[in-house]
Amino acid sequence: MNVSRQKLGYQASVWNRGTSLLDVLVGVSLFLVVFLSIFGAFQLAIEIVISTKAKTGALALANEQMEFIRSLNYSEVGTVGGIPAGSILQEEVIVLNNTNYTRRTFVQFVDDDADGFGIDDENGITTDYKVAKIEMIWDVRGNERRLALVTNVVPRGIETIEGGGTLIVNVISALGVPIEGALVSIVNNGADPPIDVDTTTSVLGRVVFPGSPAAASYEITVTKNGFSSAQTYAVTAGNPNPNPGHFTVVEAQTTSVTFAIDAVAQKTVRSWEPVEVEQFEDLFDSGAGIGTSTNVAVSGGVVELVNAGGYVPEGEFHSITVEPAFLSQWGIFSFTDVTPENTDALYQLYYTDAGGEDILVPDAILPGNVAGFTDSPVDLSGIPTAGYPNLVLGGVLSTVDDLVTPSVSSWSVTYQHGPEPIPNVPFTMRGAKTIGTDGGGLPIYKYAENLATDGAGSIVIPSLEWDTYTIEVNDGATGYDVAESCEPQSRAVAPGSTIATDMVLVPDTPHSLLVTVRDDASELLVDAAVHAIYTGYDKTQNTSACGQTFFANIPPTAENEAYTLVVSKAGYQDETINTVSVSGAGQVSVTLNPL
Repeated sequence: MNVSRQKLGYQASVWNRGTSLLDVLVGVSLFLVVFLSIFGAFQLAIEIVISTKAKTGALALANEQMEFIRSLNYSEVGTVGGIPAGSILQEEVIVLNNTNYTRRTFVQFVDDDADGFGIDDENGITTDYKVAKIEMIWDVRGNERRLALVTNVVPRGIETIEGGGTLIVNVISALGVPIEGALVSIVNNGADPPIDVDTTTSVLGRVVFPGSPAAASYEITVTKNGFSSAQTYAVTAGNPNPNPGHFTVVEAQTTSVTFAIDAVAQKTVRSWEPVEVEQFEDLFDSGAGIGTSTNVAVSGGVVELVNAGGYVPEGEFHSITVEPAFLSQWGIFSFTDVTPENTDALYQLYYTDAGGEDILVPDAILPGNVAGFTDSPVDLSGIPTAGYPNLVLGGVLSTVDDLVTPSVSSWSVTYQHGPEPIPNVPFTMRGAKTIGTDGGGLPIYKYAENLATDGAGSIVIPSLEWDTYTIEVNDGATGYDVAESCEPQSRAVAPGSTIATDMVLVPDTPHSLLVTVRDDASELLVDAAVHAIYTGYDKTQNTSACGQTFFANIPPTAENEAYTLVVSKAGYQDETINTVSVSGAGQVSVTLNPL
């Protein structure tokens, strides 16, 4: 009885010790929760104090600048390089309480609508008063902070003319929609004092500078992050007739200019060899093209059953794996055999899996394959290359008479190879927009660059302005002609778009003709027949999926002579062109109208 009590007491003691440990864990957890909460609140309080202190400093510096502006005479309120001009710095960096502040001051004349705007102003004075904006920018623990103060500065008496005329800059998109927040930079080193001012467009896509000093050579540049840019251009030896040139502000007149910018685009250009039909063929002049075989022999250019005192009843053989690089489509499986009476030859298609095993292509992919084919050729174009990047040819020979054997003298499989990239192809790309003309009146293009595809036959061209671009490959320098450009050149690039152009290149020939066929809605037409006729030349070709066909190495036309092109397609009216001259690399576009 005492032993039982002792045991019971020992168990109670153990249970009490376990309860105490649990209490400790719970207590520690509660303490951590409370401590971390207090620590988080303490950190937040520090952040608030630091942020408030920095903001207080920014507000003090902004008020300091505002009071300075209020202490100036009306005529003195202006910035260095600004409109109006003055002694106030447009931007300065100030250190206060170990915080770096950027203080920006912007002063501008205001043409108040109360007495009419611009040319409609009742008294012709567009400099009604000034507005001053002080903006403070600083950083708190990696986060940018801003505040701004704005005030109107009004003359003591009646409004006066403080400068020359009014300069208005409008910024629109490709569709004519106003662009808000575009940065407008105006520089005029010929003005007295010189002008160098930046500002951003309003919700109306406009900035207005009343009181702009009457002067020539106002340089204007318009930019926005992620957008194309626009600007005026100076007269130079390379661009003697710029368009647009720098602007002139005339006293008491309004000069209004408009610039168009929009989201930049991206274009990828790739250079390819053309797709060509190639084949794997085995004439059985050796065993090199056979991967595995059972009970068959290769001899004298044929495969037949093994003869061991009589031909064995059945044998099988497989080709090596046919795995073309840059495979685009499977073509035709063909075979040539002799099957005497009482013999048979069946053919099947396999593919090699990752483990190296030959797997029979199912009937769902190649109907009739499981039973085997006896008639040549077999169309393989329905086999998807994505799931079947390789094929193995299989043959089964059989006989019920040991004195005779079937024999196979050849088999082959065709496929389309390509397109395969051509690396490092130089080309020029030019936009249609111009910025002036040279001394001979020829256009100077805004975008004209010498580029080249990389080692993989590709180049990505970022930050392109919306425009119509033309790509040209110098056949003499590269040794290539453009046999197809998908889509054809020239090609429009829309704002913010991402497009690609694939150039199919072939070896250069002295004279060639690239024909593009479209319908009346400018859609490319596939499989249109193009019949080219000239003295000693008569050839018909069909357009590709890109609506083009290329006639290579054709005779050049003599003086006062031309090719005749007859273009036709079912459902469209035939089109005949009798004026196609060829000298070098020629191009022509043909439009077919529906019936």
